[in-house]
Amino acid sequence: MCQNEVCEKQKSERSVKRQILLGLLTNFSSIAPSMSLGFSAVAIPALVSITNPNALTDNQASWFASIASLATPFGCFFAGPIADRYGRKTALFCVNLTCFLGWIVIAAAHFFSGLQFPILLLGRILTGLSTGLSSVPATIYMAEISSPKLRGVFTTWSSISFAIGVLIIYMLGYALKDSWMIMALFTAVFPCIGILLNALFIPESPSWLIAKNRVDEAKLNMCYVFGVKESNYQVEQEIESLIKTKTVKNGTNKSPMSVQLRKKIKMMMKPAFYNAFVIVVVFFFFQQFSGTFSIVFYAISIVENAGVKFDPYLAIVLIGVVRMFSAILLSYITKKFGRRPLAIFSGLGMSVCMLVLGGYILLIEQGKVSGDVQSKLLFLPVLLLLLYFFTSTLGFLPLPFAFAAEVFPTKLRGTATGLSSGIGYFFNFITVKIYPAMVGSMYKQGVFFFYGAISFIGTIFVLLCLPETKGKSLADIEEYFGGKKVRRKENEVV
Repeated sequence: MCQNEVCEKQKSERSVKRQILLGLLTNFSSIAPSMSLGFSAVAIPALVSITNPNALTDNQASWFASIASLATPFGCFFAGPIADRYGRKTALFCVNLTCFLGWIVIAAAHFFSGLQFPILLLGRILTGLSTGLSSVPATIYMAEISSPKLRGVFTTWSSISFAIGVLIIYMLGYALKDSWMIMALFTAVFPCIGILLNALFIPESPSWLIAKNRVDEAKLNMCYVFGVKESNYQVEQEIESLIKTKTVKNGTNKSPMSVQLRKKIKMMMKPAFYNAFVIVVVFFFFQQFSGTFSIVFYAISIVENAGVKFDPYLAIVLIGVVRMFSAILLSYITKKFGRRPLAIFSGLGMSVCMLVLGGYILLIEQGKVSGDVQSKLLFLPVLLLLLYFFTSTLGFLPLPFAFAAEVFPTKLRGTATGLSSGIGYFFNFITVKIYPAMVGSMYKQGVFFFYGAISFIGTIFVLLCLPETKGKSLADIEEYFGGKKVRRKENEVV
């Protein structure tokens, strides 16, 4: 008996280690696309510099920053159908290939002075598409292969990849400053590595394989996930569970596209879809209009507007470090605290930081803060920005994406996750494009007040509307939004 218990424990440990390995490998493909988010922050100062013979105008610079966000929703829309029809593995390949082409095009713009701006835009569009494409496959893949107890951890790992990508590009900006072409070439190496990792070490999702009636392949890959050489009772039980709970019912997808589209539209008319969809989209709205992404895109400008008195490139590297640290911390504490408490803490923290920062800048503008007091509070602005990024990365920044990967019915999960993420990135385009106009009309303190107010309203939304998914199976979550077998108590899925 004891030997059996030891054996089972070893099998469980192998399964967890294998899931961790697959989580690292799949999320690596999100690093290069995420660098696109921070690239505008470090490249724009050089691109608009008066010493640059091809200097961009302010309007061109705003398009350079925002065009990637406009392209990202289209990547999200394509990501779902690709992941559903051709598999999670193929979707990851598309992420890496599109991203590689985008960074190469950006680097090539350096050599075409007369056409530099349109070529830069083309490269930004491609990298923006790759960001959208990356929003679906890794998160869904880990949601499907991980156990319920670990799923909350793994579905937040995409935020770690994004944090690492932004940190790397900020560090390159600090080291290279004006050499945006070299930054682009360096970044193009990452999707090449991603293609190799995907081809050699990542098996297709067993859940998707069963949806295609490829049960034998699903068993083989499930064995790999569990860390066993051949099918055993646990593997058979998991496969049987997937089939019985109809996670992949009628998923052959061999019918014409028009028939599949009609079926999906019909499923979208059911509460299990639209109840979840409304909550996810509203959550994305508060994520974007609270400044979580626009601050990343205009980090140098925002650091300067906040009154930070030292090298802004160094300041954004510190911001990147804090973001990565809090993303890693999130992967540990989400298992203990769940989504809702973290989202509430995040929203309140963001609100306080932005409102205090806006108030501090307003007092300075009105001449109510003496020079002596300012010198004593020299690090207050950067400290508030660091705390803002720390709290946002624990909740409002990653959780809408993780939430979207869990709450939709399996037959619609890829498409619905891509659609909702695409709408989120369209909100991102709006906030990034209008940021210069907001600063001009509301002044810099007004922008911070706006972000703080939206963060607070978003916190109220979380309190009233966001259910807890911690420790729940995907089938339980689907039943909750479909109104089946649900007991509404403390906003938890039962």
